[in-house]
Amino acid sequence: MRGLHTYFAYGSNLCVQQMAQRCPDARNPQRATLADHDWLINERGVATVEPFAGSEVHGVVWQVSDRDLATLDSAEGVPVRYRRDELTVRTDNGPSPAWVYIDHRVEPGPPRPGYLERILAGARHHGLPGRWIQFLERWDPAHWPQRRDNADAGAPQSLSELLRDPAISEESMLRSRFGFMAIHGGGLEHMTDVIAERAADAAGASLYVVRHPDRYPHHLSSARYDPAQSPRLQEFLDHVDVVVSLHGYGRLGRSTHLLAGGRNRSLAEHVARHVDIPGYRVVTDLD
Repeated sequence: MRGLHTYFAYGSNLCVQQMAQRCPDARNPQRATLADHDWLINERGVATVEPFAGSEVHGVVWQVSDRDLATLDSAEGVPVRYRRDELTVRTDNGPSPAWVYIDHRVEPGPPRPGYLERILAGARHHGLPGRWIQFLERWDPAHWPQRRDNADAGAPQSLSELLRDPAISEESMLRSRFGFMAIHGGGLEHMTDVIAERAADAAGASLYVVRHPDRYPHHLSSARYDPAQSPRLQEFLDHVDVVVSLHGYGRLGRSTHLLAGGRNRSLAEHVARHVDIPGYRVVTDLD
């Protein structure tokens, strides 16, 4: 072994058994983080990272030999499948340059069979943070929402029918002419009601919320919220001039994206320019 190289592993090379077979000279794994990058499994079913201000990726740095580095280049398919970049990672001993393998394909997809299990085993073995392991676990397709064949059989078909359910509560507060709404609060869009309520309180704005119980199985589409079926909703809409309506939103592998949607695109663009939350990205592309 001539020189030693610092290599940052964030995917299946967290697995000590895999590294022992692939890179027998690898030694001294240490926990490390890569700042301003996001982690995902892409359309090839393998992990990669992409630049993302405010986010960080957890992994370990290995010390590998020249021979190990050549083996990694071959195993990762450099330069076709992955490229090898030198980036700065942070360990308990401070910042350090490290080799990082990056696939430029960043369309999220499900992991290859057995792939995520190796990543999770390695993450647990190295003692990566519990919240990071929970994030990795969410990439298991078994945890993804499944489309139901006879979706929402027996679900309410109108706002009046929804509000007749004693488990559903409707609340409003009239203050300024600017308002916040969360019509699917709780249930499938957990916390949207809390966010709307806190934002309205902070801004002195008006508020309209429909709260669903935890694990409520049905979703009444926004188009069916007819104010003619709710005096409280009608009163709220008559009072406000501008409304921000909060909804749950998700794209596979994009849990840190916030969508500024709605018909008022100029307002959406304005909101997107003024919302700055570290680790999150505001998107306005409705497609």
